[in-house]
Amino acid sequence: MDIIDGKGQGLLMLLHGGPGTGKTLTAESIAEMQERPLYRVTCGDIGIEPKEVEEVTLSLARLGGVVWILLIIHNNNYILTYITVVLLDEADVFLEERSFTDQKRNAIISIFLRVLEYYDGILILTTNRVGSFDEAFKSRIHLALAYPKLNEEDRLKIWQNFMQMLPRSGERVDMDDLRMNLPKLARIEVNGRQIRNVVTMARHLAKYRGEMLRAKHMQDALRSVEKFNEYLSDVKGIQDDERARGLTLR
Repeated sequence: MDIIDGKGQGLLMLLHGGPGTGKTLTAESIAEMQERPLYRVTCGDIGIEPKEVEEVTLSLARLGGVVWILLIIHNNNYILTYITVVLLDEADVFLEERSFTDQKRNAIISIFLRVLEYYDGILILTTNRVGSFDEAFKSRIHLALAYPKLNEEDRLKIWQNFMQMLPRSGERVDMDDLRMNLPKLARIEVNGRQIRNVVTMARHLAKYRGEMLRAKHMQDALRSVEKFNEYLSDVKGIQDDERARGLTLR
């Protein structure tokens, strides 16, 4: 409720944290639990010119409050209101602090702030650079959720979730071997998206070799991810999470 009619009717959520910690999955789960459609957009869909940003964000605002008349039962009219859940993934470009030197960015942020003021649907923003936020966004966010780096227990649960889905694939899977080695897999520091990629790669690897899917295929795929992570750390001289904290981005 707001003093001025038409303002403050929507719900704005901010999900912030490192990559692969569950931000996008949370948005998808919210839409599924509420039985509402999820419309996912990125900054690339909205554009970088102030005029197109205004046009697209206004259309998203209208989409967020869409009403569908769905059911006519026994000659009685039932009107069901479904507010579309809009997910703006990696919204950093619209959230970063304004500066004196980049007037185009300042204009884009001002437009975005104005649209948020009158948004009447459910809008979920995700970012992994919350430290670069413009302070004007703080008062517009109704709920902010932080997604910390996954610990070993978190990773174990994610591995277990993916393992439970494997029998449905119809592939040959040694579930006993996988379950026995889950604690060992969970000790490796990877994020949720990387775990999903490892499972996918391991399945292809087992299929290519004509073998039953076992923990060794997961371990082979994990080694590839570990080597890439180590290479990036060597190039940057620091791990991604430490670098983000050092730059006060996360």
